[in-house]
Amino acid sequence: MAAPWRCAAYLVCVMVFVFASPPPSRAVFNEQVATDALALSLANTVTADPPGIMSIHYNPAGLSLLPEGKTFGNSLVLANIERTGRFNSDPDWPGLMSGQWGPDPDKWPDTYSKETDPNSDHAGPDPLDGAEGTNSANQMYIPFVGPVEVPVMPSPNLGIATRKKNSPWTFGIANYVPYGAGFVHGDEDDPYRFSAKSVYTQHLVYAAPSASLRLSNTLSVGVSVGFAQRAMGVEVDLRTPNELVAMTRVIGDATQDLEIPVVSEQTLPPPWLGGGLGPYEHVLSLQLDELRDDFVPSFNLGLLWRPKEWFSFGICYQSESVAELTGEYTWTYSEQFQRHVEWNGKTEMTMQGAGMLDLPFIPVEEQTGTVTSTQTFPMRVQTGIMVKPFSRLKILADLHWANWSVVEEDRFTFDQRIQILRIAKLLGYAHGDNDYVVDRNMKDTWHWSAALEYQATDNLAFRLGYERRPTSLNEDQMDALYFLPDATLYGAGVGLKLDKGIKLNLTLGLLLSDELKLANNESTNLNSTDFTKMGNHYAGLDYEQEAAIYMAGFSIEMPLEVQMELLHHQLETVKHLVGKLNPFKKRKKETHEESDIPSHEIPE
Repeated sequence: MAAPWRCAAYLVCVMVFVFASPPPSRAVFNEQVATDALALSLANTVTADPPGIMSIHYNPAGLSLLPEGKTFGNSLVLANIERTGRFNSDPDWPGLMSGQWGPDPDKWPDTYSKETDPNSDHAGPDPLDGAEGTNSANQMYIPFVGPVEVPVMPSPNLGIATRKKNSPWTFGIANYVPYGAGFVHGDEDDPYRFSAKSVYTQHLVYAAPSASLRLSNTLSVGVSVGFAQRAMGVEVDLRTPNELVAMTRVIGDATQDLEIPVVSEQTLPPPWLGGGLGPYEHVLSLQLDELRDDFVPSFNLGLLWRPKEWFSFGICYQSESVAELTGEYTWTYSEQFQRHVEWNGKTEMTMQGAGMLDLPFIPVEEQTGTVTSTQTFPMRVQTGIMVKPFSRLKILADLHWANWSVVEEDRFTFDQRIQILRIAKLLGYAHGDNDYVVDRNMKDTWHWSAALEYQATDNLAFRLGYERRPTSLNEDQMDALYFLPDATLYGAGVGLKLDKGIKLNLTLGLLLSDELKLANNESTNLNSTDFTKMGNHYAGLDYEQEAAIYMAGFSIEMPLEVQMELLHHQLETVKHLVGKLNPFKKRKKETHEESDIPSHEIPE
């Protein structure tokens, strides 16, 4: 009877591979990319064959597969993010102010010269035309330290599990990073400085107590409860390429010398609007620093059914987690912006106008205070099967769903009225002057993954994994902060069984994004000429991007007593070396029996 069962299960597995390509819904890029080295080698296709201690995350019912006694597990994945983008003027876009700021040289003013003044903001082309940017480093948040730049991003996990002899219960605890990313664009001419000069976000589960119960020889259930810290930070320069802002500069230039003695100083002192603001000018900078929530609870529920040695089915539910982030902010205003605000309070007439339009009129160099934001990571469900058509070959397939439609916007609330937001209301910005809002409107996701594991010998296994990961973002709301479009995760690894029950896994991974091309006006968060939206720093530009994440890591699992024995040997070795190198250590005086020197000649 085993053969029909095995053929049926194998057929189901093949059908999953062939027909499980989801409709064009979307899955976000930061779900469990580098959480565990063993899972990475299988491209996260582990729901029906969970990876040891890290079953706590992927399917806590899998803890029942661990041996009796105490088990120790540790993993480290190193990841390097590489992102390159190019910005080019749309030749069909007419530009701002009848083409004075635009791609057509015939419409530039006679006073403009790209050779002598390439960064001129008094009309001419966008200075980012033809610019290319690449991130210069990775960035991560270290608890009690803060954000730091690193050449590669580490993603560690650590856990312990225990089961008494003949007990159906297995208990465990682990810490790990289910998602995180961060990068820096440090070049002062990098065009990305106007969207993501630096950014980091991560979710650190610092404790996840777990339990699994073996209901029968074939069926287990499990639960884990995670307590996490979530942190994020952003630094960005801002500019305002839109028609109304360009008009203020035109008015300012036209009234530069419009001086009527006495009258001007009592009404509209020149230049009007303080000279105005240039559409391609660096107007201000925003820094959101160490937004954190140190207690973010969540839970995972899992089921594992293994009726045969060659077949298993698993399902895991990962709950939604909501973080109430709190941190510090700094808005830093350029000198020209301050002159513009100061002009609003120059005379009684300008102050009346500022009052009617609710515009700021007292210039400040910066605004600082406390910022809050609610950030939701959605619930997820993943299910999978494992089939062994041959005794040494495993075929695995998973189907993943995530409720990303709960993320409708990114909203940051400041503890005071922000000057730039008060001015933005004149452009149609509809979210008030205490909130900076970026619309997201994400979509729920379906995607699949598949993997192979071949046990070449009793002590050596080879693994391959593939996971297709389309992006959860709508293309018309893409930006350079949430930067990955559709992507594919490739995993490969080797598993070794060593003496004393030690299992070592070595892993390589590659998350390779599809090329992203956004023509001018295709994204309301990047390059739209709809000036009622905040964040369109690249209006008039076409955008192209390539991105990839390169990963390497290892995991090790062993009985806890073996780990303690290895740790004891390491400590003894260190102690011995310290003793050898210690110049202040007194040497032991030789005894009379151990010395050839007559006792009466031994100095006291």
